[in-house]
Amino acid sequence: MDYKELFGRRLKSARLMKKLTMDELSQRTNGEVSKPNISKYEAGKMMPSSKVHIALAKALGMDFDYFFRPVTVQITRPADYRKKAKLSKRDEDAINEEVKDMAERYLEIEDTLGVRMQFDYDVSDINVSTHSDVKRVVARIREDWHLGIGPLSNIIDMLEAHGLRVMEIEAPDAFDGMCIFVGEKKPVLVLNKHYTVERKRFNTLHEFGHSVMRMSDNLSQKEKENLCHYFAGEMLLSTEVLHQVFGTRINKVFLNEIGRLQTQFGISIDAIFHRLKDEHILSDSLHTQFYIKQNTNARLKAWAKTSTYLGEETSYRFSRMVYRALAENLISEEKANEILGTNEISYIDNR
Repeated sequence: MDYKELFGRRLKSARLMKKLTMDELSQRTNGEVSKPNISKYEAGKMMPSSKVHIALAKALGMDFDYFFRPVTVQITRPADYRKKAKLSKRDEDAINEEVKDMAERYLEIEDTLGVRMQFDYDVSDINVSTHSDVKRVVARIREDWHLGIGPLSNIIDMLEAHGLRVMEIEAPDAFDGMCIFVGEKKPVLVLNKHYTVERKRFNTLHEFGHSVMRMSDNLSQKEKENLCHYFAGEMLLSTEVLHQVFGTRINKVFLNEIGRLQTQFGISIDAIFHRLKDEHILSDSLHTQFYIKQNTNARLKAWAKTSTYLGEETSYRFSRMVYRALAENLISEEKANEILGTNEISYIDNR
């Protein structure tokens, strides 16, 4: 790839990340760079002068060197990933480019430290097409990873400890998450960092389900999504625990009992009710009644909003690696800021 092509590729990626049209980018440069010229730069047909390069970097809020950073990774993702219909094309393009950019920075710091995560856990001998198959996968994971049937305290840490990369990105609420593959089929879970802790835990496990389960080719995309939903619910709150708490059938729901499960297992109240319905512990009519009351009863709605899991779910591995490389003088403070996308690194020097 020559410099013109590389610059054009980086320019387009940065513009899409910032959700700008070519006209809007031109306006940000105060007309110093015209739309036709931006189009030529992105197409790799023309190379900007240093003055124009600086103007574009400033308008996009990108480091000057970003535009010549080699493209080092190839990313593939499913044709469909979890998103709401209201996610705009502009938002989707921004997410795709931000994921590519972060994946490159993630692998760059791994190479700097000489470490590389390998996720090689395999349950592909179970062909998943039903809830029973999902339960077999979950039981295998819990047994192999010595998780028991109790609450999972920090899911992101657990997955990263077993070789999975987890990336959190700034994204609109219409984006739930996705599982991508970097290079030679290395799975990376991508999460929306702004979600509530219960939703983040559920979404993390949903995407983990995509990466670990071998689902039947005969299933539709919707059926696969539903199985990954079931996988996340079973991982968070197993059928065995549900039967221990509620038995095989209930005709009345005590909300304080639901609340205790939520705060203990880190699963939302809505998801608990879905679990009860899926396992036929709760009837469809009682399940429906709960949602009607939740939408019409102000006291119930307020209680549901205030009841929450008190644990934390945040991916720290990436930032820890950057700080480690900085502490070992493998990278400069300027480079650390570039990789982290910040300019607020602070530390104590003992010299």
